[in-house]
Amino acid sequence: MADPTHRLGGARRLRLAFAAARRAVGDGPVQGSRRERGVAMMLALTAIAILAVFSLEFTYQSRVAVRTSTYVEAEIEAYLHARAAVELSALVIGSTDIIDTLISRYAGMLGGRKPNISTAAYGCEFVNAFCKGQMSLMGMNLVDMTGNPGVGLERGGCGCKSTDEDGRINLNRVRSLPEKQTVFDTLYKLLERHEGRIAQAGAIDRELAQIALNVIDWADPDTVKTDIDPSTRKVRVGGGAEGVGYSKLGYKSKDAPFDSTAEVRLVDGMTDRLWCAMRDELTVYNTGKINVNTAPLPVIKALVCKNLADPTRALDPQVCGAGIGGVPSAVDVAGQYVQICRQLKELIFSPPFSAPARFVQFFDKLGGVLQAQFGPMGKAVGDAIRVNHGLMLRDVGTTGRIVRIEAWGTSGRVKKRITALLDTTTQRYVGWKED
Repeated sequence: MADPTHRLGGARRLRLAFAAARRAVGDGPVQGSRRERGVAMMLALTAIAILAVFSLEFTYQSRVAVRTSTYVEAEIEAYLHARAAVELSALVIGSTDIIDTLISRYAGMLGGRKPNISTAAYGCEFVNAFCKGQMSLMGMNLVDMTGNPGVGLERGGCGCKSTDEDGRINLNRVRSLPEKQTVFDTLYKLLERHEGRIAQAGAIDRELAQIALNVIDWADPDTVKTDIDPSTRKVRVGGGAEGVGYSKLGYKSKDAPFDSTAEVRLVDGMTDRLWCAMRDELTVYNTGKINVNTAPLPVIKALVCKNLADPTRALDPQVCGAGIGGVPSAVDVAGQYVQICRQLKELIFSPPFSAPARFVQFFDKLGGVLQAQFGPMGKAVGDAIRVNHGLMLRDVGTTGRIVRIEAWGTSGRVKKRITALLDTTTQRYVGWKED
């Protein structure tokens, strides 16, 4: 039989062994449990911090996705509004036969006279009726259906304006010397007007002439420089290559038609200031003669000074310059009367000049009108701006073919713009730009 004392001694020794083991691992039972709780707490806090970071990142990404989808939705909606404005305007502009029929039915209200309304000029008023539920014509409110269900747009807005592209100078008609001569003469006079300087004693401003020649050389198909005879102002084939002036700029002369008027800024000698002043007076599309019913006044004045009956008068600052002592030049006075005529004719839905001959005759009669108003001084102004009938008729027309439609659509803070060039003879777009 084992000795109890021996068993007690063995149990004590076992307890002492366990206590030594615990001391080797920690500092005792109580101290060990505190360390375990601290480690657990640190692990829990680390997990919470990691989950918080993931939660914040998820929230941020979700908000970005929502904002992006909202912006994309608004962008698409604004684009569709602008596109609808373009298509509706093009539909109205192409519906000349329907407009003529409607006008003929109501011509009796105007005393039996059928007005000649240009659908290109008023096409965008129908777009306003679609976009806003309101339509006005020449300042008169014709339709107001705002607030009615199904009228106007539920969200956002749209609108447009249409202008005749044929009232601008076509820079791409330079395939032959006669075409180059026509473009040079008109463009050079336009440059003189914008720069406010007229060469005296029959001289030519070489700097302005070179800019006009550089524009021509950029678009013509050959690689030979075009030159000008200073004494006769006749365009001729010069010597040397066209691309010499562009070597410092890092590119070559294009020798192909302009794709847009913005490309004119690449031409050697053309400054941003000058281009900004002229950009609405230039075109690169296939227009015919300049439509004097819609041409900007600077273009009208350039045509007059280019085709004066007495070409020497074009060198007089009081005729084609900026005037002297605050007194406007003769061509400025003529331009004011041209603009008055155009505005009055538009009020009665009639083209300002029904034929090119009417435009030429306007300057024949202007001397008498000015004499009646200002006496001999007025007649002198009218005589100074008489034009050469043959030369002027070669340059001008009174109808347009290409219509520029500038439409916009909005949705929220997003705005989209579309510029379309419509050929009214074929009802096809010849130009399209989206912003």
